[in-house]
Amino acid sequence: MAKSRRKLERTEARPGALWLAALLGAASAGWAAFQWWQLVVGRRGGEIFCSPVGGGHCAEVWDSPFAAAVHAWTGLPVAGWGVAWGLVAFALPLVARARLSRRRAAEIWIAATLCTGVAGALGVAALIGISLRFGALCTTCGLTYLLMLGYAALCFYGVSKTLRADLAHGAGLAAGALVVAFAVLLVPGLGTPQNPMGAGARAVSEVARLPAGGSDDAELARFIREASPELRQMLSDTLADYAASPVLTPPPTRTVIGPPNARLALTEWSDTLCSHCAQLHQTLEQLRQRFGHDAFSLAPHYYPLDPACNASVQREKSNPVPCTSARAQICAEGRPGAFEMSGELFRRQRELSEPIVLEIASRVLPRAELDACLRAPETERKLQDDIAWAVANDIHGTPMLLVGGRKTLPFPPLLYALALTRGSPTHPEFAALPPPKPLPKHEH
Repeated sequence: MAKSRRKLERTEARPGALWLAALLGAASAGWAAFQWWQLVVGRRGGEIFCSPVGGGHCAEVWDSPFAAAVHAWTGLPVAGWGVAWGLVAFALPLVARARLSRRRAAEIWIAATLCTGVAGALGVAALIGISLRFGALCTTCGLTYLLMLGYAALCFYGVSKTLRADLAHGAGLAAGALVVAFAVLLVPGLGTPQNPMGAGARAVSEVARLPAGGSDDAELARFIREASPELRQMLSDTLADYAASPVLTPPPTRTVIGPPNARLALTEWSDTLCSHCAQLHQTLEQLRQRFGHDAFSLAPHYYPLDPACNASVQREKSNPVPCTSARAQICAEGRPGAFEMSGELFRRQRELSEPIVLEIASRVLPRAELDACLRAPETERKLQDDIAWAVANDIHGTPMLLVGGRKTLPFPPLLYALALTRGSPTHPEFAALPPPKPLPKHEH
């Protein structure tokens, strides 16, 4: 009996530590579940809570390439994995405390609790690093990070009185518990709407790599047939919105990228630091890969989201990159490599500075000529004309895209389908789509 008591004393956590760990685990699971619910609300077009003072970049982080990849490959969104971790972090110390109260061995359960805390701390470090690299932080995620780090600290302070030999078994127990939590949450995870833009971009990327064969009609029918229900619904919604949009007279074109008889006639307004603009450019590259040089003709215009050159943008902080890159792209208009220059600016948008913008642009035109053009009143007039036309035609963010003069949401599957029909929204194959639903206001 004395030996058993000494063993329990050696493995027992500090008073109340296991109860507090279970409480932190439950709180973490509950908060992650709230974030998961907010993700679903946002994906369905509702308003989300991100910060009591506004902002917070939650939607941007939830729709980031990393978050989209996690959801696509595992079936659970990142918030779902937070719920899974929280459930494990709740259950393990609770069972350990119950076993100790009955004078039963709990070494492995305590070791599993410690391993869960270590995994949580490593996960927080990884997620913060990914968010910083992405360039945006999710405000509500901060509470999740605090709860997980608090759990880890508690484990090291009050739950770490365990033998090293138990850690391997504890890690296995923690991993097994996580598998069980994953299995429980997989069904709601698969039912959570994925980022439609990201999912659509992946779908178009896959078909762009396939060898061309058969007719456009057959390719469109196959694409609609093989698309997920969510993508078919979004394609139906955006197609109906496109068909109902009035035909606008675009501003005078300064330059056109692509042939006059292209499948799609596009006019766009973009901002170099806009992630959706970067995705649109990637989609255009994929359309070229699939359909060749006559996939589209593009008349580029610019709408920098910065008050330094755009009076319609109201905020105190200013970043010189959007205005400088817009002027640099105007200076490169009509020159070979202008489209590729824009692509490189988008690909490097997280690291862009004025020197990097000028270095990229100087590959298209000589640096002295570029510097003179950037300062030229004519360049500024062209930029202000772009901004004025966009404001007069009710722009609500970038990119603003016209397809054949119609305002169009730059949903990758829609652009791919319209390329197959050469801009027609009434192709017979579209009858296979579900009935359209109205898009949220100001969706494009």
